[in-house]
Amino acid sequence: MSNKLDLDIPRMGYFLVYKSDGGFFSKQIVKKQLKVGFTPKQASVSHVEVSGGGPNSINTSPPKSKLINITETHKGRYVYIMKYKDEAYDIHGRYKVAYFSATLNNVGYDILGALRFVFKWIKQNNRLFFCSEGALWSLQKQYANALKIEPKDAMPAHFMDETYFECIWKGVIS
Repeated sequence: MSNKLDLDIPRMGYFLVYKSDGGFFSKQIVKKQLKVGFTPKQASVSHVEVSGGGPNSINTSPPKSKLINITETHKGRYVYIMKYKDEAYDIHGRYKVAYFSATLNNVGYDILGALRFVFKWIKQNNRLFFCSEGALWSLQKQYANALKIEPKDAMPAHFMDETYFECIWKGVIS
């Protein structure tokens, strides 16, 4: 794998899984993922986006989801580009996943759902999404049983599970 990100690599429907940036909230996500049993490598990530292809993705973060250029928004961050394991994914599946992710653009961010990582008693908002919830919701619109969990229970580390995903590229976005 090349060290420099070639923008032909992140294709529509691939998952961009970012290592923790070391911020307070990112550290809490990493701790929670370790606590529930993810490996240190899987748990080291704290954010996921669905690629729109090239430099584009839908970034589900406060205050609402938005179309971004990853080379600007995530410059200097370590990313894993993951592809869902399905024989037909590159033929038609990834396009539909990207399409459903795009429908979440301009939807408000579910801050309470994200806080639910730490405080399980917080009620989930079924009209808003946090990053991994929106990514899994988009995947499950095409693959109903993907990951065998509900989107509200998804964590960024789920997108590092080699049972369901393969790594296409990893490195720092420059």
